[in-house]
Amino acid sequence: MHLSQRGRSPITRLAAGFAATALGVGLSLTGTPPAQAAASSFCSDGTQPYASVADVEAFAAGTAVTGLSVTSGTTPSPFTGTYIGYIADALGKNKDLLLFRLHSDVIDGTGSDALKPAGIWAGMSGSPVYTTDGRLIGAVAYSLNADNLPVAGVTPAEYMRSIGTTALGTAARVKVTSSNLNVSAEGAKVAGTSLTGASLSQVKTVNVAGPAGARANAFTNRVLARTPKSAKASSFLRSRSFLPAAAERSISAPLVAGGSIAALYTSGDLTLGAIGTVTAVCGDSVYAFGHPMNFLGRTSLGMANASTALIVPDATGSLGSYKQVSVIGTPIGMVTQDRSVGIRGTIGAVTSYGIDVEVRDASGAPVGSYHADVAFPDAGPSSVADLAGQAAYEQLDADWGGTGKVDWTIGFTRADGTAQSLSNTQAVADPEWFPEVAGDYPAEDLYAISSNPFEDVTITHVAVRITLLSADSLTYEPSGVQLKRSSGEWSSLDGVTLKAGRTYSVRPEYTLVKNGKPTATTSTGEPISVKLSKKARKAGWFSVSPASDGANLCDPDTDVCDDISDEGGYFSFDDLLSSLQDAQSASGVVGELHYRLTRGSSDRSYSWDGPGVVTGATEADFSIRK
Repeated sequence: MHLSQRGRSPITRLAAGFAATALGVGLSLTGTPPAQAAASSFCSDGTQPYASVADVEAFAAGTAVTGLSVTSGTTPSPFTGTYIGYIADALGKNKDLLLFRLHSDVIDGTGSDALKPAGIWAGMSGSPVYTTDGRLIGAVAYSLNADNLPVAGVTPAEYMRSIGTTALGTAARVKVTSSNLNVSAEGAKVAGTSLTGASLSQVKTVNVAGPAGARANAFTNRVLARTPKSAKASSFLRSRSFLPAAAERSISAPLVAGGSIAALYTSGDLTLGAIGTVTAVCGDSVYAFGHPMNFLGRTSLGMANASTALIVPDATGSLGSYKQVSVIGTPIGMVTQDRSVGIRGTIGAVTSYGIDVEVRDASGAPVGSYHADVAFPDAGPSSVADLAGQAAYEQLDADWGGTGKVDWTIGFTRADGTAQSLSNTQAVADPEWFPEVAGDYPAEDLYAISSNPFEDVTITHVAVRITLLSADSLTYEPSGVQLKRSSGEWSSLDGVTLKAGRTYSVRPEYTLVKNGKPTATTSTGEPISVKLSKKARKAGWFSVSPASDGANLCDPDTDVCDDISDEGGYFSFDDLLSSLQDAQSASGVVGELHYRLTRGSSDRSYSWDGPGVVTGATEADFSIRK
């Protein structure tokens, strides 16, 4: 098959054709590309020469290449490969994807300590591929995952060096057809499989979040899936694709080509992000992945090294092999570009804000503290929900019910530079979803502030304190309304006849509900005075109900929880803050008095602080005489 040179002038194509013909003789004998008289540099300082797309597409099938990728620890291991051909316009107009067959003990499953063939594994994306004379060809970025085939799609270095300065399209999947596949008969032999009709997918990054353990990992994925759909990178955060993250520790080894790299939304006690491979390091600039992380353009992610435990081969040939990471380093810079042909970051200052969660026991004594740094602001609300929930989960040592009190403060800087904060508190109890509920209230306040449509607000800090009161869900259900008799005794108001114009003392009665089941334990609220009008007639009622709606956050049948959200309807940022501050507590109780008059009716409202989270309602009916 003819390897066409597209997008060039006739003279250039003719010259390239002569070059390919001349080189073909040498390549058929040596299997290596020729040395270049004046190779172009990938880095602006003149270091790291690279091979142009035209040069690579002129290679004869079978041309030898080399590459680097970590398979254990932080030191890259070499692999080899051979050129197959290319797919025209796979990455956009006049943007081709290069094809290589790669080899190593891990890729092929050979060697004394080999497991099974891993093929192209998740986390390999970004692995640099070089000519035998050291020129950077590009980054491993696409793969045929079926049966762990070792065929890789390589994003050219020529495109990656322009990350952040060009507008390229993105390709999550590349369909191979007879019209766009430029592979000779010899190249087909090198591939070892028919590529026509196949699809090459982006090599997956290793997505990690939260602590180890099946239930803890399920919790983390469930909470992140509540990320508001309007948030940037919401499809990534809501994907439920996260493996447990490794512990964060300092890694002294620098970021190097072929080494692992972690792009982090958050770091610390909540590590959330994706792990791939470094393609090139140019001074303080780092290029990686060879495909987008979330294709956000400008972004803000922590950048760190990572240590690999091993490459886990996929025995089924359907799920894909992956890199198991043992340690994620402390961020040493920021990823600021997330483009179609890779990500780019800068080693240096790290920009983030802190989340601190403190857990106390029923006596008020601290029993645990947690800290995370948020580099990607849109991940803040779900990160608060996750870290607070994980803290409750770990200290209760159960993913189930509980009772507690949550206090939080959100610090922020307004558009005019003024520093402000919002502080709030909430009673929390749930028989099944306590960790989710514990983190929900501060997360929703943070979302309302950070996503407000009125002014640009910068979050500076979030502090959450969770006081654990019981490992059981303890709620209080209004079970009656009591009336104080003239004798001083209290009894039920229901069915009593009251006199118009008189003043009475009434109070709510509650039944303790433990883990969703009523108990024999009752309690009462503070008494209030109720005066009936002299025009009161016939009958009336007094109801007691929660001040908040108490809607269920999660559906136990589907294991799906409501998205982190904000009610909206505000007129200004100050109105938003006031509304958040005045939000009803789950322990709040509302009393409603209604009775008939000689003409019309009378309605009055009263309020109490209940003994804890209040659910359910009750009503007492009474008669009225003149």
